[in-house]
Amino acid sequence: MNKPFFKIKVLGIAIMASLFVVSCSDDDSNNNVSSDITQEDVMKSLEVEEISNFIDDLTLDNISMNRSNAKISSKFNRPDCADFSITDTGYTLTFTDCTNEDGETISGSINVTVVIENNAVSTSITFDNLMYAGNSINGSKTTSYSLDTTNGGSFMYTVTSDLSITFADGTTASEQGTKTYTITGLGTTEAAYTLNGNWTVTVDADTYTLTTDPTLEGTFSCGYITAGTLIMTKNALSASINYGDGTCDNKATVTYPDGTTEEIDL
Repeated sequence: MNKPFFKIKVLGIAIMASLFVVSCSDDDSNNNVSSDITQEDVMKSLEVEEISNFIDDLTLDNISMNRSNAKISSKFNRPDCADFSITDTGYTLTFTDCTNEDGETISGSINVTVVIENNAVSTSITFDNLMYAGNSINGSKTTSYSLDTTNGGSFMYTVTSDLSITFADGTTASEQGTKTYTITGLGTTEAAYTLNGNWTVTVDADTYTLTTDPTLEGTFSCGYITAGTLIMTKNALSASINYGDGTCDNKATVTYPDGTTEEIDL
């Protein structure tokens, strides 16, 4: 399910839930408090990040390409399912029952306002009846882009999200916070990225704080994050997910608050 963090195939931060902390009490009201981590917790949180990063992927692609309908549609099942339209303030991407290479459908529109000031580019992104994989997406994103031409050059992309999501099964979720991608080796076989940031993910009544420690790493030639650790905190306890030593694979190791570990498939 979980796909690459950044491809330009941006998909997939793995998120771990931690134990819920309550004060010691004999009161029966504590009986309904979850004190464990379930696969459902993990997978639903993964879906939030998959949706958020899919949108980042689309908008970053469009900033870096020549805004061609053919190029946009080439990512989907039909050449005419996606439309790029220039507006007075930016552009709109409209999807009509598109299916991407992972078999997920997308419909609705992404509206992007572009601002260029002092050689810096920023965007504001909103949604109009946007559906991805049967999930309804609302809210907004803001982005900024910068290019560092020193020391070989790097491209920095910062995105701040304020999303609300209603999943096909009725579960509600949200994401708020900022992630910064730094890309090096653009246009070469050595192209790579790092990701740092902190943000919160809420699924129904549960809220998780996520922080990179200090960064996550990957390459364009690999479909998965290859190194780094993501820390997730719920109340006073934390869990972590370690993506490895740089090897390209779909494995990661989760360490839970009680110290137990588990290898997962991304």
